[in-house]
Amino acid sequence: MLVQTVSKSTADLLFYLEMGNLVGSEGNDQEAIDYYIKGLQIAREIEDKARVQQFSNLILTYL
Repeated sequence: MLVQTVSKSTADLLFYLEMGNLVGSEGNDQEAIDYYIKGLQIAREIEDKARVQQFSNLILTYL
């Protein structure tokens, strides 16, 4: 059961990353930040340090 939860969370990370990239490329900066924040929250929950760093950097890019 834990594997399914982590897999779902990993899929969610990729979803939030791709959606943030997409809306950001269309000029929707605040919406991109919102997606990246959701991804950051999940990355922290599953303790994925590389993704925490990635989402943090993306958020900082927009500030």
